[in-house]
Amino acid sequence: MTADEGQSTRLAAPRRGGLRRAPFICLLATTILVGCGPTKQQRTAGEAVSYYFSGDYPEAQNKLRPLAKETNENFVLNNVRLGSAALADYDLTEAEDAFLRAYEVINSVGVNDGGRSLGAVLVDEKIKIWKGEPFERAMANFDLGLVYYIQHDYNNARAAFENALFKLHDYDDSTDKKKNQDVESNFNVATLMLARTWQKLGREDLAHANFDLVKQRDPSLAQLADYDRNAEANLLLVVEYGYGPQKVTDFDGAIVGFGPKPYEAGRIPNPRVVIDGHAMDLDSFDRPTIDLLAMAQDRKWQSIDTIRTVKSVVGTGLLAAGAIEGVRGVNEYGSSQRRDLTAAAALAGAGLLLKATSQADVRQWEMLPRTIFLLPLKVEPGTHDITVEFPMVRGVRQTWRDMVVPDKGEATYYFRMQRFNPGPFQWPPPAMAQNAPTTSPSPS
Repeated sequence: MTADEGQSTRLAAPRRGGLRRAPFICLLATTILVGCGPTKQQRTAGEAVSYYFSGDYPEAQNKLRPLAKETNENFVLNNVRLGSAALADYDLTEAEDAFLRAYEVINSVGVNDGGRSLGAVLVDEKIKIWKGEPFERAMANFDLGLVYYIQHDYNNARAAFENALFKLHDYDDSTDKKKNQDVESNFNVATLMLARTWQKLGREDLAHANFDLVKQRDPSLAQLADYDRNAEANLLLVVEYGYGPQKVTDFDGAIVGFGPKPYEAGRIPNPRVVIDGHAMDLDSFDRPTIDLLAMAQDRKWQSIDTIRTVKSVVGTGLLAAGAIEGVRGVNEYGSSQRRDLTAAAALAGAGLLLKATSQADVRQWEMLPRTIFLLPLKVEPGTHDITVEFPMVRGVRQTWRDMVVPDKGEATYYFRMQRFNPGPFQWPPPAMAQNAPTTSPSPS
């Protein structure tokens, strides 16, 4: 710029406010522009989730596999995502490895100790390692247990199911300490599988105790929790239906909520099982074991972060104060204007920083189902064509050809029900044929 250009610029500047408004305006503009789009890793994870919901489980695994190896704040999340895709693809080796990596971190102590924990409180919650909401942690433990159970590793299955039944904190707004305490889990699907596992391990007393506990908690599951029915079954179908809760934000992005609510999603339909063309009599045990949408509304199954709310409230107050100072400064002159605009910029900057760091952590395990059905059946040993369908929901059915039911013991099969992904699929699936020495489930 020449001297003449500089002089003309100064002469052209308006007297009131003028260029002295620039720091305040630039601060606001910079803050607006700071909002970043998704990172490459986030885009890759999003693509993997899309492949999962379209039924392309191998490609979902390909996308997630490198992400799951990175020991960053999304280590657990990307591993449970990978575990979901691998389990649906019957790649039990990768599912076990992925869920086990997540399991070890979820159930560890001190993962966020030291500088990371302090930084998370003072700067941004998102630098913490994601461990999920309590219902997500319970599902991670459960899925690992299921992978072990399918492979007849009942000791490890028992440990994982027990870890899925951790105690919950019964949050209450009152000051009554009796209403704010740890309570036993009501995660019935894990209790049912724990009971079945104790049966396999020959502990009838513990099996009876856990079956009875399920009946006490939910009488509608009495037929499913029948000891003899489960002992006599040689085929267990584990059927995941629907889609789990999604995180939403409220109160200017500071408080996490979950949607949809159960009544918004509608009633959970009952499944129908057809084996070799014949419909099975499910005899009143075709009941959903859980409803993750309802669990997500229960404060016992939520992580309450009061720091986030306080940050947002304080940030809102600072922004309001900054706006007032900014308006005052724009209408003043000289040193008073500079003082007020500087104060406005400081207040706005502090407020925006607090609000930016108070935003809710909306990372989530997208692959979770709404519910899980456990269907213990007794059928003739041999190979069978098995179809699971939901007659009340168009397009939700799945067929597998030549599934094996052993002469002794029990075979367990996992069905992830996806709309318009009916098959028929051939048993064994490619992933299992590549990783297992035999295509038949080994007897328990």
